Amino acid sequence: MILKITLIGLFAGVIGTGFGGVISALFKKKVDKYLDFFMGLSGGIMLAVVVFDLMKESMDVMGVGYTVIFTFVGALITMFIKTRLDVSKDMKSGYLIFISILLHNLPEGLAIGSSFMSAESLGITLAIVIGLHNIPEGLAMALSLVGTKMKITKVILFTLIAGIPMGIGSFLGAYFGAAFSSLIGVFLAGAAGTMMYVVLEEIFPQSRSLYCIVGFLVGTVIVYCI
Repeated sequence: MILKITLIGLFAGVIGTGFGGVISALFKKKVDKYLDFFMGLSGGIMLAVVVFDLMKESMDVMGVGYTVIFTFVGALITMFIKTRLDVSKDMKSGYLIFISILLHNLPEGLAIGSSFMSAESLGITLAIVIGLHNIPEGLAMALSLVGTKMKITKVILFTLIAGIPMGIGSFLGAYFGAAFSSLIGVFLAGAAGTMMYVVLEEIFPQSRSLYCIVGFLVGTVIVYCI
């Protein structure tokens, strides 16, 4: 049973973010031309995920006060990682998005594993919803990496790797159950702070145009509809 839950969580994570990476291949030749739009799209997707999903779920678990505190802690940790990240300036935003998705896929996996232990139908439903929800996140990460001239095969590989923590989280959630359910809110808030920092510090300052605003609105609507 635990192996089954782990594989379902892994599948939901890897296929979700990986499919977003595959979609980015369609835009590869147009990224330069429409870079501001795509950066706005990435930012819109990520901030919408922070507000509609991560912070909301964290508040439901542990209240507003703790959510705000751990969101801020997540932002501070990301700032520290950025100062230690030894890559070119153009590559930093893509790698930071990759790290932020890695971090927040773990608590989503914990939620899937914990749900399975209470009701299998609930766990399957949650795995499907989170898998769909990971597609725009994988797209956001992939578009940022494509914009740095990274090979599309490597971009897709990064999006696949980003989904792996969901399998790990599903295993932990199923194996330890209630012991980790109390920490889900902390993980979600920390991931929210990470993503928020990346968008406000790395993505939006690079794209100040009307096209960025249009992309932001489109990204927000995509996440809301999914």
